[in-house]
Amino acid sequence: IPRFTELKDENHKPLLPEAAEFHTLRVQPPAGMHYTSDLLRKLCNVWTENGGSGLIAFHGQSGDIMFQGIKTANVQPAFEALNEMGFDMGGAGPALRTSMSCVGAARCEMSCYDEAKALRTVINNNLDDMHRPSLPYKFKFKFSGCPNDCVNAIQRSDMATIGTWRDNIRVNEENVRVYYKAHGMHDLVNDVISKCPTRAITLVAADKLVASPTVST
Repeated sequence: IPRFTELKDENHKPLLPEAAEFHTLRVQPPAGMHYTSDLLRKLCNVWTENGGSGLIAFHGQSGDIMFQGIKTANVQPAFEALNEMGFDMGGAGPALRTSMSCVGAARCEMSCYDEAKALRTVINNNLDDMHRPSLPYKFKFKFSGCPNDCVNAIQRSDMATIGTWRDNIRVNEENVRVYYKAHGMHDLVNDVISKCPTRAITLVAADKLVASPTVST
């Protein structure tokens, strides 16, 4: 992202010479945003050794690693060094933007699909639209593994992919009995059944129960 100062004196010289050029490199993060401490150190070293300011912003809602503050002459060498590490340019302007996926299947028990694979498949197959802006407006994908939507895909993307559980509800019936014995009917109804946003859970009298794969006893 090019940034040139507009604060100039009567001779059109920058009032703040050190801020005359303060460009930003947007770089795509790893799927799931996983880093080792060694990789983070290498990123910092590459940035400062190639003329960068040392200022880095990690992610925010754009998803990018943003290397903030570099002069025009150093932009290409810095990017090439990052590219050698396996990182690629992110999106800006009327283009496919950098995507994000939640930590998902790597660490979260709520994951309903392979979010990292989905992200890489979509982005790798559409990378030209990120590197060579040709769209009338920006467009962003985001991938969340469950309705908790930890990457704010619904609010902050143009195409949100949300993992949804499609099987029967799975219940550890022995734990339910222990919970009921400890807390009683009041808590079961008010803290469990009534909190289900889709009303997928109902309470049925035992003498009216009909066995089926969707019924717990």
